Amino acid sequence: MSNLTAEPATLLRRVGAIIYDTVLAGFSVVIIAAIPAYAFTALTGVKVPAIIMMLVYAAMTYGFFGWFWTHGGQTLGMRAWKVRVVTETGQAINWPQARSRFLWAILSWAALCIGFLVSLFDPERLTWHDRFSQTRLVRIHKK
Repeated sequence: MSNLTAEPATLLRRVGAIIYDTVLAGFSVVIIAAIPAYAFTALTGVKVPAIIMMLVYAAMTYGFFGWFWTHGGQTLGMRAWKVRVVTETGQAINWPQARSRFLWAILSWAALCIGFLVSLFDPERLTWHDRFSQTRLVRIHKK
């Protein structure tokens, strides 16, 4: 099956990968970002402002997802759920597409998950972040 005719990922597979990656990335990002923040506070006596920490968390999360998406098309959760992100033509995505996908995914969540739920009614099972980043989440099969 070519990537152009690859089977789109179901919402269940998406949610499974999201839960897996949220746990993995969430804990990793918080722990990794907390170490220098605590060291800074211990050395200076000044707490790192919450807005700075939120920006650091967001940047690290983007780095996590962006790196995996642009290097093989799969996060660890996506590997477990056998899905891959590709371009509309079935190729690996680039950093601008990863950025667009990441930002639209945040908006999909912020809109009470409507950006994800539209995949239930879309003939190609596309979410907002699929459509607006010109990417697709496809199911992969063992060879």
